[in-house]
Amino acid sequence: GKHNTKSKKNDDDGKGKFKIQLAALPPGMEDVPTPMLLYNSDRSAKTFLHPPPSPDDKEDDGGYFKIRKMITESGTSGALGATGGQKAYFYGIITKKKSGPDVISIDIHSGLVPSQTW
Repeated sequence: GKHNTKSKKNDDDGKGKFKIQLAALPPGMEDVPTPMLLYNSDRSAKTFLHPPPSPDDKEDDGGYFKIRKMITESGTSGALGATGGQKAYFYGIITKKKSGPDVISIDIHSGLVPSQTW
């Protein structure tokens, strides 16, 4: 793909890298869909990705199960090791809204961002 050398500019137009973390669950409950924490490096954008109301609603889940699968298959363990949950880094964009909360869109097609130190 294209190589963009204006990395500082990317921050200005809302593009960036986001960490998504799965909560650590007790043994035997690893498959229970729980909210995932999503934030950027300076934590100026923070939110939760919630599972769909029905676990059978995999077609209209806002990408929840796809993101969760990407984290469980390719993510890394947190600072606490296996007991601290799993995390992965994604590309995304923040869309500023004039009224109401801003919207964070996660790019699930470009693959994961290489592991970050934050």
